[in-house]
Amino acid sequence: MAFADGSGTRLAYIAEVTEGTTPATPAFQNLRFTGETLTGEKQTVISDEIRPDGNIPDIVKVGHQVSGGFGFEMSYSTFDDHLESLLCGTWAADVLTNARDRHAFTFEKTFETGATDVYRRYVGCLIGGMNLDITAKQIVTGNATVLGRTFASDTAIIAGATYTTAGTEAVMEAASGFAALDFGGVSPEMTIKGMTINITNNLRPQDQVGSDDLAGIGLGQVDVSGTMSAYLEDTQVLGLLDNHTASSLSFTIGTITNEKYTFRIPKLYFSSGDALTPGNNTDVMIDMNWQAVYSNLGSPADDFAIEITRAVA
Repeated sequence: MAFADGSGTRLAYIAEVTEGTTPATPAFQNLRFTGETLTGEKQTVISDEIRPDGNIPDIVKVGHQVSGGFGFEMSYSTFDDHLESLLCGTWAADVLTNARDRHAFTFEKTFETGATDVYRRYVGCLIGGMNLDITAKQIVTGNATVLGRTFASDTAIIAGATYTTAGTEAVMEAASGFAALDFGGVSPEMTIKGMTINITNNLRPQDQVGSDDLAGIGLGQVDVSGTMSAYLEDTQVLGLLDNHTASSLSFTIGTITNEKYTFRIPKLYFSSGDALTPGNNTDVMIDMNWQAVYSNLGSPADDFAIEITRAVA
């Protein structure tokens, strides 16, 4: 018997045409990832009956769902499908904005265990959240969270399944791979040491009487927020915070022409933070939290909270 090795795990996915149903003879796409916590979550309740001998009488299965997610290093085109699911939007002319569309997937983990491999499948999965960490001298990294309907194990592939090799595009970094930072109302632009973007669409499981399965997965608000750590140079960004003045944010990641992304948040507010002195022999940093809100600015109006453009030159 051979034990499964994490370095040999395959994580693959396929878009579902009918949410909650894996397509027949699926053409899986292998996914680039740094770790995963996809979990088949069996939900149980312990009986509260009182026994004279003091023992627990039973534990009952009452439902199941998929939770967890996966970590990644950002690379071009790898996560375009998952960004659609996250923003509940659809790419149009290489532009994606938050909307109310649904994009579900089946994920499959393959563990090499010798003569017979182990396959673990997670069906009816939506991307519930994602964060990006952009830090000086580091690779741009992220984590995605998942909420799904059901799961199962197998010892063989689905009949007729194929697997497309993951792409080899370069991972993106926060040095030469980060450009065109623009916070509205700040000029000249700040020099930052790091920033994060956190996006969640507040998915919720819709439970039902009469079945272990979820009746569905509900969509909530698309919530876009983040943090920024900048060197203290002047009072501009502190003024935006103190006066509760609306700002905006845009930046580009990537180094290869037509293989870059531009993120644009047209309206945000700095919600908290200040200039902080950690101690001797340190830089004074402005550590701020920001929150995006719906924008109807522009002509035509934005009508969204976040916009991602791909294939940027």
